[in-house]
Amino acid sequence: MEEKAGGDFMIIQKNNKRTWSVENSWTGFGKYFRVSKFLTIFLTVFFTACSSDLFDDPIPIVFFQPVEINLALPQYIDLNTKGYVYINAGVRGIILHKKNATTYLAFERNCTYQPNQACATVDVHTSNLFLQDVCCGSTFNWDGNPTGGIAWRPLRQYQTILNGNLLTITDEILN
Repeated sequence: MEEKAGGDFMIIQKNNKRTWSVENSWTGFGKYFRVSKFLTIFLTVFFTACSSDLFDDPIPIVFFQPVEINLALPQYIDLNTKGYVYINAGVRGIILHKKNATTYLAFERNCTYQPNQACATVDVHTSNLFLQDVCCGSTFNWDGNPTGGIAWRPLRQYQTILNGNLLTITDEILN
């Protein structure tokens, strides 16, 4: 039996008959298949292990009846003094913020990072300067955008409609 290596294959001569084989040839198709298989596995592991985890659980959606607030009532005086009140609606509640005399913003209190965690609730910081989730350490500005921590999505914002002293919060999501 005589073996001769060719470019991408190996010629094996046995009993005056020649056959071609790529099984034992490192430079043949088998080499490229093994290399591409290795690269595929390596790149898959690399990109999944080194990703910045911008994929997260979806934020739950809860439909609710429109909430009507008479801004002249005493229980909403905090909108004029502190600039915010908590409203019982949505997934974990709503932070209603008075941006200016005619603009009110309603944000879901459910944190946007791992929103299905039991403690993923956003509150107003004691300084009244920003919103925070003490569970994951994320902070948000009064426009609902993340400013620190690991949350990367803005807080869910609901539609508000002002008609005189009557403010309506609907379950229509603005962002």
